[in-house]
Amino acid sequence: MADGIPGWEDLHHSGLLLDGARLAALGAEWPLAPLSEYVERELRRRGAALLGEPAGDANGSATTFVSLLLEQVCGFDAATGTWTRGSNVAPEHGRRAVTGEVVKPRRLWKGVRGGRLPVFFDGGANLGLGRSRRVVSQVHGWLRAGDEQLALVTNGRQFRLVFAGLDFDASCQWDLRLWFQEGELAPQVAALRSLLRPELWTPPKPTGGETPPPPLLQAIRDTRKGQAELSEVLGERVREAVELLIQSHGEALRTRCADVAPADVYRAACRVAMRLVVVLFAESRDLLPRDNALYHASYGLQGLFEGLEREAVRGALGEALSAWPRVLALFRLVHQGSHFPDLPVPAYGGELFAPATGEDGLGQALAVFESACFEGDGCCTDRDVHTILRLLTRTTVRIRQGRASTTVAAPVDFSDLSSEYIGIVYEGVLDYELKIAPRNDPVTFLAVGDQPALPLSRLEAMPDAALKSLFESLKPSDAGPEDAPEPAADEEAETTAASSTAFPTAQPEQTDIRQRSRTRAEAWARRAAQVAGLVRNRRRADFETQLAATAKRLVARVVLPGEWYLVRWGGTRKGSGTFHTRPASPCLRRSARCGRWPSIGR
Repeated sequence: MADGIPGWEDLHHSGLLLDGARLAALGAEWPLAPLSEYVERELRRRGAALLGEPAGDANGSATTFVSLLLEQVCGFDAATGTWTRGSNVAPEHGRRAVTGEVVKPRRLWKGVRGGRLPVFFDGGANLGLGRSRRVVSQVHGWLRAGDEQLALVTNGRQFRLVFAGLDFDASCQWDLRLWFQEGELAPQVAALRSLLRPELWTPPKPTGGETPPPPLLQAIRDTRKGQAELSEVLGERVREAVELLIQSHGEALRTRCADVAPADVYRAACRVAMRLVVVLFAESRDLLPRDNALYHASYGLQGLFEGLEREAVRGALGEALSAWPRVLALFRLVHQGSHFPDLPVPAYGGELFAPATGEDGLGQALAVFESACFEGDGCCTDRDVHTILRLLTRTTVRIRQGRASTTVAAPVDFSDLSSEYIGIVYEGVLDYELKIAPRNDPVTFLAVGDQPALPLSRLEAMPDAALKSLFESLKPSDAGPEDAPEPAADEEAETTAASSTAFPTAQPEQTDIRQRSRTRAEAWARRAAQVAGLVRNRRRADFETQLAATAKRLVARVVLPGEWYLVRWGGTRKGSGTFHTRPASPCLRRSARCGRWPSIGR
């Protein structure tokens, strides 16, 4: 993410700390200088040594590593300010917690014009989990009791940047275990250095009147003021997750739901995807015990995603089948609850999480998603689950930069998404219908207009006049593929992972068929681009290059015969509608006011 904060989307987020516009502005105004070879080497050496020690036995190593990180890696050294440590931190920085004890930072950096970086230490193995919840809660209270709103909490292995306002808190967290990748520092290190640097924690020179807040704090406040509703963006991400759910269970659905209408299969997949959305919403609002160590490690989606992210960084995320059964166990826990003292979860019940009965087409399809992984006839792989959770918890935001635009990655803040809008997301997803590509005829999605989906044989049979008419009818709603901006690298990769491969576990022969179908579709697109005059450069060499590039962009996706795909009612991938258009039902408005779970029916 060259124009934002590298590695931002790889962090663990709670709430929305910074939005895409603020990330891009910070990255552009304060570009990151490279680390010296000596500092990078020391970071690797000491970090590896710390990871090799048992958690809880590394207090000395942890404090030494934190000193290296903050002073030499991040730049909070003697040239930018002064550090006070331990008992030398002045009593005036101690604030009384609600429990009566005095809380103060273990370290405090003081820069010019009142710049402050308070650092709190915790001896637990996982920040914010188990007994560590108390430390994080104390830091929130300490911030709200004073003028500061930002602090750093660490146990030496994890580093959490905490913001606490009067009515809102948010954080992002770095994990040392994800910093070292195959000979290079991971993007997480760049993200840490981008936000933990003296320039962003030092107030700028006043131009008159009061001293303005430090740039990082101002960016966080601006994010809070300008945050828009997430439902429109989230609706598209949920649709992609639904499609991947159907694709990953494709063989089982074909076998066990041969007589079930595609509409029922789609509604069942939507219900499963909305379970995930509602759980993420509940975890963000502490309606589920996300800070409970047992829940986090064995049930929670936040904990599952963090584990899958670590596997992905190590390149070990393959075709294992352990993640989806865990998700199903979570669904059962939410519905039935737990009276186990170490895992207190009330029974929420409700129709959304009710197990499938198999009494009708919807129930039969739902039963496939709930049981196929236990019967050996199809399941989401761990790679599929990782992609689904990334779709639901991360998004891309296109922002304007001068005359151009760029795409930046950002987390989805479920804590700021009202239950009312979750219902609207669900209604918006139901604007799609599930179809099956005809036998012996691939379906091609065109990257123009609202992305119409047409059988490839029908496209190939179009005479020149019909092709011209097709693109003339699409031009008013789209500039055309030649004028369209190239997708950002992260956006393109994510789209490919989420939707271009109908069955991620496809056999080699199926991959060959897909490549041949894509080649055939692009050959048609070359002819169409020439007939419709989409490439206007007439110099031969440039013309051929542009023609090939235009043809490639024109074919958004190819669906193989017999595969499922989603389109809006009317046969297009996109539509002009929005997920904000319909008012919520009275029951959803009541649940939003009372802070309860959203109610989503059949």
